[in-house]
Amino acid sequence: MPQQINPEKLKAAAEHLEWVCQQYPDNQDVQGLYRGLQTMIEDAKAGRVAEPVENFTPYRWAVLADCQYDEYANPSVWNAYAGFAKEMEGGLTEQDKRIIAKAEARRKQKADIMGGQS
Repeated sequence: MPQQINPEKLKAAAEHLEWVCQQYPDNQDVQGLYRGLQTMIEDAKAGRVAEPVENFTPYRWAVLADCQYDEYANPSVWNAYAGFAKEMEGGLTEQDKRIIAKAEARRKQKADIMGGQS
């Protein structure tokens, strides 16, 4: 099934990214990212994004690969951008959900094992 935009989730992700960027008002890198995405953020908040953007990539390499925003972790620019990008693409795919479920099951299993070693 093709991905579809969930307007509520996209709006929440846009608002979160905007809020995170506003937490670093004196940082040129973060403010440049915000200015570059501002039109898309506004469109997402206003419900004007009707179709998923395949491989949403604006600033992806700067944010996700170049570690340019790693020091801005509390709140996390990286996490806010990744959430916004994923919602612009239509949210988690079924494969994403399966991978996350497996990872969470492994984490729980490890925690259960470690908890029994007291």
